[in-house]
Amino acid sequence: MRSVFFATLAMLVLTALAGCEGGLVLGGKSVAVQDGQMIRSSGYVVSTYPWPFEAVCRAVDDTLAEMRATVSEKTVKIGKARVLAVIQEEKVTVEVEFKDKDKTDVSILVGLGGSNIASRLIHDRLRRQLEKTSP
Repeated sequence: MRSVFFATLAMLVLTALAGCEGGLVLGGKSVAVQDGQMIRSSGYVVSTYPWPFEAVCRAVDDTLAEMRATVSEKTVKIGKARVLAVIQEEKVTVEVEFKDKDKTDVSILVGLGGSNIASRLIHDRLRRQLEKTSP
C-alpha cells in the first residue's frame, strides 16, 4: 500500500515539474494540472494572481459586467468572496480567496460539471482586466 502511495506521489511530482498536463481521480474528487499555472479541481479551474484581494474582487465585477453577466448573488467576507452569475444561460460560480498580501486565488466553475474552456476564457479576461487596471 505504501509503495502505491509513493509511486502515485512521485508521478504527480514529476508531472508538475515537467510542466505537462496530468490528472488524478480519488473517489469523487479530481485534480488536474495544466500549464503549471492553472489547476482544475472538481470542475473548478483555479489560478493564483499576484494582485491584492480587493483589486481582484473589483476586476471580477468588471469582467462579469464586460461579459454581460446577470449576477444573482454576491457574498463578500473577510478574505473570501463568492459571486453566482449567469452568462449566456450558463451558471457561473466565481470564488476569490485571499492568500497573501499580493497573492489571491480565483476559482471559476461554469455549468454543473465545469467547462474547462469557458472557465479558462473567464480567467483570461480577468487577467487582462487586472493588467489594464494595475499601475
